[in-house]
Amino acid sequence: MHHIRLVATAAVLAVLASVPSQAASPERLEQRAHAAELAGHLDEASMLYQSAVVAKPSRAQSYLALAQFYARHGENHFARKYFAEALYLNPKMIPALEGAGRTDLALGDRNGAQGYLTRLRHVCGAHCPQAQDLAAAMSAPQSTPKQEAAKASLDKR
Repeated sequence: MHHIRLVATAAVLAVLASVPSQAASPERLEQRAHAAELAGHLDEASMLYQSAVVAKPSRAQSYLALAQFYARHGENHFARKYFAEALYLNPKMIPALEGAGRTDLALGDRNGAQGYLTRLRHVCGAHCPQAQDLAAAMSAPQSTPKQEAAKASLDKR
């Protein structure tokens, strides 16, 4: 997958200025971003998810949507940043706790993932589906970058 570029704040603000105020609600921008993502327009989707954050910076859900977008596309360093922003605004946001844990796992930070699992269990209990899913992901054997490269090579054949 090609690298998803970050959009300059000026471009995000230009998008917000070009749409009527009701259409620029964070919820509407996220809907448009999701549609663009499904259509394969990843740069547009990224810009729209970022526009939702700019439209209402105090809304944790917008940061979560942006983090999940980056996580879905393997941009784990960006995902980590936006999961952290969502959790700053809402420390008990269950999807952000799980997503942050999965992102840390993807980045090879098992201690960070364990910390999110502990927080998740504290917020929703050990038996909530998100805590169980993160625990299962942590229990799965982790592949090394060398193994990932070999698997990618086999997938191309």
